[in-house]
Amino acid sequence: MSGLGADLDAIAAAGGVDDTDAVVEEAVRELLRWRPELRLSLAVEKYRTGAVSLNRGAELAGVSTEPFKRELADRGIDREAGFLSESVREDHLETFLE
Repeated sequence: MSGLGADLDAIAAAGGVDDTDAVVEEAVRELLRWRPELRLSLAVEKYRTGAVSLNRGAELAGVSTEPFKRELADRGIDREAGFLSESVREDHLETFLE
């Protein structure tokens, strides 16, 4: 096991945490709390990949939707309006009817 793995195990045991995943989750939360620029970048990346909506991305970033929209534009990320084209809508409908 690597040094990091052993350290995570030791922290979990000493801190009464269930497992190393919980240690990592807490560490990431603290990192994002202390480094808001990473929190914003994470939210932008989740939005870019379609993992979150615009509103959820803004919430994750800790800003309102307008500053989040500006950040997306500054980073060259196109925003989808959230509406499906007619052909995509028909494809989805066919899938549900099958």
